[in-house]
Amino acid sequence: MSSTHATDRRHERGIRTRTALVDVALDLFERQGFDRTTVDQIAATAGVSQRTFFHHFPTKEAVLFSGYADRLAEASARFRQVPPDAGLAEAIERATTPVAEAIDEHPGLFLRRNRLYAAAPSLRATMLRINEEWIDELTVEVARRLDLHPDDLRARLVATMANGATRAAIDCWVAADGAVDFSRLAVESFSLLRPTVDHIEGTTRG
Repeated sequence: MSSTHATDRRHERGIRTRTALVDVALDLFERQGFDRTTVDQIAATAGVSQRTFFHHFPTKEAVLFSGYADRLAEASARFRQVPPDAGLAEAIERATTPVAEAIDEHPGLFLRRNRLYAAAPSLRATMLRINEEWIDELTVEVARRLDLHPDDLRARLVATMANGATRAAIDCWVAADGAVDFSRLAVESFSLLRPTVDHIEGTTRG
C-alpha cells in the first residue's frame, strides 16, 4: 500500500469517526440535555476512547460549533474575491454564501444544532461570542474595502447588519422547521439590507 493511499485511508477513517461523534453527541444532547452529557458518555456511545474524542474536538461544546472557523475563513476569502469596482453589497452577500451552502447541504444537522442552542443558556452565550467574532472579522474587511479605519462606525454598522440579516434568515428558517428554502430567505433578507449598505458606501465616496 502506497503512503498516499494509507494517508487517504486514515483521512477517510478520521472523517467517519468525527461524523459518528457528532451524531452520537447530538442524540445524547437531545435526550438528556447538553449540560448533563459528558465527554465520557459521548466517546463510549460512539465506541471510541476519550483520547480519540479529544483528537477531534477540544470540548463537547466544540461538537456543536464544528466547521465555524472554516466557514469564517471562507467568508472572508469570498469577500476579498469580489472586484473593487463591484458594490459593497455584492461583497457582503458573497461573504454570507458559505453559511447558506452549509445549511443547504446539511439542513437536518443545522436544525438540531439551533434547537439545542435555544435550549441551553451556555450555548446561546457561545453563539453570541461567535457572532461577535464574525462581526469583528467582517468589520476589518469592510473597512479595508472602503478605506476606513476599523473603528469607523460605518464599517462596524455594515458588518453588524450583515450578521443580523443572516441571523434573521436562520431564525425564520428554524421557526418554519426547515420547511422553507433557506437560500431564498437569505437572498430576501439581504435585498432588504442592500439600500442601506449602498447608502453607507456612498458616504465614503464624497
